[in-house]
Amino acid sequence: MIHLGRGHYDVGMGKEQATATWVFFMLTAVRRRLGLTPSEFVRYAQEHGLIRFLFDHYELLHYYDDDYVVDDVLRLVVGRRGERRELSATG
Repeated sequence: MIHLGRGHYDVGMGKEQATATWVFFMLTAVRRRLGLTPSEFVRYAQEHGLIRFLFDHYELLHYYDDDYVVDDVLRLVVGRRGERRELSATG
């Protein structure tokens, strides 16, 4: 059984498909939390590397509830913004 978020399981789905489904589900949750349109969110997700982050951290994050994952993604964005500000201030 593979966890897809909110307690959904599907034994017929391969790991790659389950991971991609979970990433899409979490991206949708982040977009809704931010109140962005799909086209606005595509830019936002690309700018902040959200798809790669979720794929890279699937093994850990898919055990947590949706709100925790969305909060973690938003912490990532805030942290990266701070790093960019620090780099531009020193350059």
